[in-house]
Amino acid sequence: MAHARHVPFGPAPRPTSDTEIASRVRELLSTLGQPGVRGLDQVTVTAHLDGADVSSLLVDASGVVVGLDRADPVHLASVDVTHREPATVRTFELVAHAASVAEVPVDVAVAASDLRFAWATTSDGHLFVEVQPPSEDDPVVGTARVSARLEDLEGAARVVLAAELEARGLNLTALDIELENRGPRELLVRASATVQKSIMRAAVTLTADASIDDALVLSIRDPKLVGSNPIVDRLVEPFRPTIAAAVRRTIDLAALLPPGVSVSDVSVVADADTVVVSATFG
Repeated sequence: MAHARHVPFGPAPRPTSDTEIASRVRELLSTLGQPGVRGLDQVTVTAHLDGADVSSLLVDASGVVVGLDRADPVHLASVDVTHREPATVRTFELVAHAASVAEVPVDVAVAASDLRFAWATTSDGHLFVEVQPPSEDDPVVGTARVSARLEDLEGAARVVLAAELEARGLNLTALDIELENRGPRELLVRASATVQKSIMRAAVTLTADASIDDALVLSIRDPKLVGSNPIVDRLVEPFRPTIAAAVRRTIDLAALLPPGVSVSDVSVVADADTVVVSATFG
């Protein structure tokens, strides 16, 4: 059986004003943020109290930067609680316009309701937010939406691919990316590039599969690099392993979600301008 998590929330007693609870949430985010997540000290928090309950909590994470690497969960020490006061966050919202995930600007909208917790006080006068892990009987219910412009995805891909080619004496002169829906959780990525060395110019096509799993981890896998003709194909043969290694990515979108959230459904959809990842949890 999973144990309750105790998140440090400053000195007791519990906050009694909207300003105080917003300040403590900001401090909590900046001190407990996972490695690879930067800018949490700049978030904007708006909170409203109603007795012990938080009637609404809005976190604006615009400007936060999330790196590529998945981080280990933050370790929270066990505590000896002497007093508990049950409470509920009635509505919770996390927005970002925009945050940066793997150097790609993304818009984020997360909403949840009726998040139960307890104000927990220890004998030495410290306050903790006691959170029970979600269960079938008491799930976290809500939605999440993360979207990115295809133009920004192309820009990030261009930087990575150009650096790899430049290290091998080649210049990337053009790049165009197309996305094709292959199902509710999978896309085919097709990148048409033009590379140049000295006076020689050649066209190559890079394809890869992109999919997202139940844990909101986006994976880019099975990259294939093909030349526009047999001569170009032979020329790019030595570069295939390094280009493939540069393209493969594992991006943890769940780093933008509150801890302990269980995703019940997820989808990824692309059109001519935008890629949208949607998730339902609960």
